[in-house]
Amino acid sequence: MVNYLMNKLKIAFFTEAGSKRGMGHLVRCYTLFQELKKNNTRVRFFLDSDINFDYKFKNLEYFVWDNFILTEDYDVIIIDSYEAPLKIYEEATKKSKLAVYIDDFSRINYPKGLIINFLPESKKQLANQKNKDEHVYLLGLDYVLIREEFLSCKIKKDKQIFVMLGGADTANLSYEILDALEDINIKKVIVLNNKGMIEKIQLFKNVKVLYKPSDKELIENMAKSFISISTASMTLYELSFLKVSSIVIAVSQNQIIGAKQFISNKIANNYIDIENINWKEKLKKAVSILEDISLENKSIIDGKGTIRIIEKILELVEL
Repeated sequence: MVNYLMNKLKIAFFTEAGSKRGMGHLVRCYTLFQELKKNNTRVRFFLDSDINFDYKFKNLEYFVWDNFILTEDYDVIIIDSYEAPLKIYEEATKKSKLAVYIDDFSRINYPKGLIINFLPESKKQLANQKNKDEHVYLLGLDYVLIREEFLSCKIKKDKQIFVMLGGADTANLSYEILDALEDINIKKVIVLNNKGMIEKIQLFKNVKVLYKPSDKELIENMAKSFISISTASMTLYELSFLKVSSIVIAVSQNQIIGAKQFISNKIANNYIDIENINWKEKLKKAVSILEDISLENKSIIDGKGTIRIIEKILELVEL
């Protein structure tokens, strides 16, 4: 029955990415998109971006939020955005049997639909809203979208530090972080999407640059690392799944909101406030502490979030 229904469904994703927005929304929506495609669901993926991501993702259709017009109906419309205005969500509700909203911090008062929020403490934060008739909620780490490539990855640790500041290092912190860690004699692996930064970064000793890496290369290096430095983004969930000890760097207000939750719920080990004048020294100390501690990490993310979300969507559409 599940596969039969999935074959019948017509689904559309609308999300965003780019030079100032990173890749978090794109990656998590695309994870769900790929699972649906695997089951022959009729699904389309619309992306608002100032960067063409066709080198990495297939079947993207580009659009702009400001010119958003829904010209056809869908069984399910999934929106993941920090920018889309309320009227777009309202239109999605009218043009679908089920509207799904992937949310991080209750950005707006969503119209009727399914709200997915996998922040560790979202159940507690949204407890007062869960009884509203017009919403269905999927909350907490059980619904984290982990890419299929991570699920089959073999975890074998090496002594290296992994640095990835979202898809687009929007605060240009890559160089500053490596400068802070220059005296720590451990191999550093850093992900860059800005070609102009490579030559400058390579001036540091014992640094491996991954420029626009393939998923395979990226995941292999993440899984081998025993310490990571990451923004409070989708990457942090993936690192936790791979049992990597993480130090969180927050580069936006919504990431600051999530950082303390990640630490208290053992998704990350420490948090560095880049507004602190001594943040580089604090980062160096945090890395040294993790280096000296033998950690037997256990992930509290089981990687089944994608399947759980699809099952709930099917249940609601069938109703």
